[in-house]
Amino acid sequence: MTTREGTPARLPFVAVCALTLACLGALACWPVRTVAAGAPPGVAADRPGDASRLIEVVRAGRVDAVRRLVGAGLAIDARSPGDGTALIVAARRGDLAMVDALLDLGAKVDRSCPGDGDPLIAAAAGGHAEVIGRLLAAGAHVDAIVPGDETALIAAVRGDHLAAVQSLVTSGADVNLGAMADNGQWRTPLNQARSDAVAQFLRTRGATPGSARRR
Repeated sequence: MTTREGTPARLPFVAVCALTLACLGALACWPVRTVAAGAPPGVAADRPGDASRLIEVVRAGRVDAVRRLVGAGLAIDARSPGDGTALIVAARRGDLAMVDALLDLGAKVDRSCPGDGDPLIAAAAGGHAEVIGRLLAAGAHVDAIVPGDETALIAAVRGDHLAAVQSLVTSGADVNLGAMADNGQWRTPLNQARSDAVAQFLRTRGATPGSARRR
């Protein structure tokens, strides 16, 4: 707006105030996604809602959808009690392609969840030898103990998964490392063996009833 003389017209003070308030109101309604302090978007924040959305598409086997959600800012390592992280769920399912995709997107290979273990424990419990190998190649700690849980080797032994047991032991798993379960039961690879084949393999690698170790 200009005056007849060609100079810019000044808006009344009241109009300026009204316009400013309207702009501030619009900004307040603008959707903003918060990220945990010190955590880059999509990486380390612990947001159960993000975990649930990611786990849903992981279970559907939709690698493309996982990439889109992580690219949009969902926390790839978010945890959902009862499921764990997206990587834990993919490892539990034995979905090697999904495990590959999540690791490539930056998922932490040792990210654990109380009650749900970690990716390696989840893969071992299901006897998924290929996934075990991929996780170990990505740096998973073969003898990690999640509080209230057990080791990956004990999980594989309890499931009577000989190939998984062999893979873990060959990769350096301690055949005498024990863990205390939530119910107070002291578990070792040997005392959890369900078959002679698994027990015999453990013994040939040095497992003995009296030499179980705590950490």
